[in-house]
Amino acid sequence: MTRKYIIYVALLSIGTVLYSCKDSLELHNELTNIDNSLDLAQKLDAQANLSIFNGYVKTTGYDKVLAGAQNYTVWAPTNQALASLDVAIVSDPAKLKDFVANHIALSTFPLNKEGDTTRLKLLNNKFGVFTSTKFEEGTVSAAGQFVKNGVLYTVDQAVPTKQNIWDYMLSSTDGALQKNYINNLSITVIDTANATVIGYNTLGNPIFAPNPPMISRNTYWVNVADLRDESQQYTYFILQDAAFTAESAKLSTYYPSINPNLNASYFLVKDLTVKGVYPIEKLPDTLISLQGVKVPINKANIIRSYRASNGMVHIVNALPFRLKDKIPEFKIEGEKPQSISAARTLLYRTKLDNLGKTFNDIEVYDHRYAEFGVFYTKANLPVVKYKVYARAISGLPGDPQVAAFTQRYFFFNPATVSYTLFYTHLVNPLTYNETYLGEYTPAQFGNFQVRLTAANSTSVNVSTLILDYLRFEPVLP
Repeated sequence: MTRKYIIYVALLSIGTVLYSCKDSLELHNELTNIDNSLDLAQKLDAQANLSIFNGYVKTTGYDKVLAGAQNYTVWAPTNQALASLDVAIVSDPAKLKDFVANHIALSTFPLNKEGDTTRLKLLNNKFGVFTSTKFEEGTVSAAGQFVKNGVLYTVDQAVPTKQNIWDYMLSSTDGALQKNYINNLSITVIDTANATVIGYNTLGNPIFAPNPPMISRNTYWVNVADLRDESQQYTYFILQDAAFTAESAKLSTYYPSINPNLNASYFLVKDLTVKGVYPIEKLPDTLISLQGVKVPINKANIIRSYRASNGMVHIVNALPFRLKDKIPEFKIEGEKPQSISAARTLLYRTKLDNLGKTFNDIEVYDHRYAEFGVFYTKANLPVVKYKVYARAISGLPGDPQVAAFTQRYFFFNPATVSYTLFYTHLVNPLTYNETYLGEYTPAQFGNFQVRLTAANSTSVNVSTLILDYLRFEPVLP
């Protein structure tokens, strides 16, 4: 049996190799213009209609690159396509080198006859879009010319290097207020990549030598999206000043300023970035921001658009967010505590309710600790009136808690620096509906802290805690 198995595996392997070879041979036969006697630099030299681009290749030293052993794909604009190239590019050596690199990719990319879009990295670290007929805005005029170290395509347009979204925003004359606000969301941090580590603290964090090198880091890159990242693709909205002012003012009552980095303007700009590329013709009436907020789209409000190297930018004169999207209801989930008042066993349960729907909750049972507390935190709670509801289900199969019990909800009061009782909840077995707890308006914008507290008892079945969730429904105009 062992011998037969080995023979079978061997035959299977041979079959796989032959199949792979067949694919390679079919591909090879499709590439009928392969010339293994030339490299890309030599092939460019032989193309009279590409002589201007070839001159740029030689001027920037890329002819040596294209004569090397590695494989490349070159999209060369025709002489006619380069006739109107910006003089500022041609006269600046750095810009010209970047321009040439924007037409070359490492590795060989045959035309995709299926019409799929390929986004590939170019030698200037930008990314280009390649289809069966197009390279970026340029039309690929014919099949590729394959040589021993790659392939040369001819395109009917020059493809100047595009700015990424971040650089475009900084250079744009539109939306000065938004630009300045986001650009100022910067902090100075240690350059850990270049700082000298001289030890580690008790938490395992590095201790750096005195006067470590520092770098600037924008909190928008960290908390929302790094709009400099060429490998990602975003759609970004720039609000003209009047729209930026109006939308910030709309939110200012609910998000009063704590500091320049956390105010109404921040809660506006955090939802101006969307994952993916949406040119104006493909914009739906609603997008979802990276932060999960609905972004209302009215194409009539778009003043102009820019195709960036990592996405799209739309300049708009209005982007009226709905308050209910910017100030949504939220839940504090029982099974996601931040801390507890003492080391006890917490039960994180998955149960079925009376409708057969799965839910998750927390139970603390027979802990024998008077007024045992479970703590929760909600960051950046806006100042708005909430209707508060709770759901706690006891007595389900497998639950030892079958008697009614009480638990209390305390909300932290910054004014007194203490927890204030908000509601005492009588939890009756097999109560599936939410219990309305009342209305609550935070005294100030910031972190919201809740303490779920057991009865002042150590007795089993009396001091139990159970919580599916607390739900906070904003009361908005």
